[in-house]
Parts: sequence; structure tokens; C-alpha cells
Amino acid sequence: MNVKDILNKAHTLGACSNSQKATDWKSLCWLFFSPQGREFCKENNYPTIEMFREIKSYVQPFGVWVEDNANIFNTDAAIIGNCAARLTYSCVDKAYKVILMHGSFAEIRVGNYAVVRIENIGSSYNIINDGTGKVLL
Repeated sequence: MNVKDILNKAHTLGACSNSQKATDWKSLCWLFFSPQGREFCKENNYPTIEMFREIKSYVQPFGVWVEDNANIFNTDAAIIGNCAARLTYSCVDKAYKVILMHGSFAEIRVGNYAVVRIENIGSSYNIINDGTGKVLL
């Protein structure tokens, strides 16, 4: 499976024409984390867990963890499938994005005025906030 296959399938499901601009795994992951990408994936439960398994090694360098337990600090992250992750956010450099799909679990620690947006697509999470962080659901 390659980037073009994923985008062609997304296009048949109604993805916007901007999705065709992705040419490599990095740009595909950028689309996945974009507001339109998150909305499309949530509405269509796409990509499937089987697709994620096929592309796992290509997307992990860009913050998409597929069925791998992970410890993640101050970076956008997608946690996909049967895995558990611990995510920690304590910087105010940007609003961080977390995507949870296909039955994953994440413990999300937020503090020091960090802002985190969570997109939950069939998963579960626990938030630990020191009282200064902002979590957008």
C-alpha cells in the first residue's frame, strides 16, 4: 500500500481535493493531523486498522503510532489500535493534537499551561491535568 492508494480510497469516500496534494508519507501525516483531515477520518472511521498496520513503519516517524506502546513528550501524536501510550504536554509553543483511533488507550498528562486537542475515534483516555493545562475535546 502506498500514499496514492490511501488517497484514492479517501477521495472515493468524499475527501476534499486538497487531499490529492500529498505526495509522500510526511505530507499524508500532515493531512491526517489537519482540522479537515481529523474531521474526515472521524466521519469515515478511515483509515482502517488494517491499512494502518500496512503503513505502520512509514508513518511512525511522523507521530503515528500503530499498535505500539509509546512515551511521547510535547509533540502531536496519533495512537492507533491495540496499544497504550503515555503522553506528556508541558510546553506552550503550540496547541498539540492527539488522535486516538481503533481501540487505543492513552494517559494524557497536561500541565504548565499546555494546550492539547484530543480527537477520540473509538478509543479511551485518562487526563491528568495539574490545573493549568487546557484540554479541548
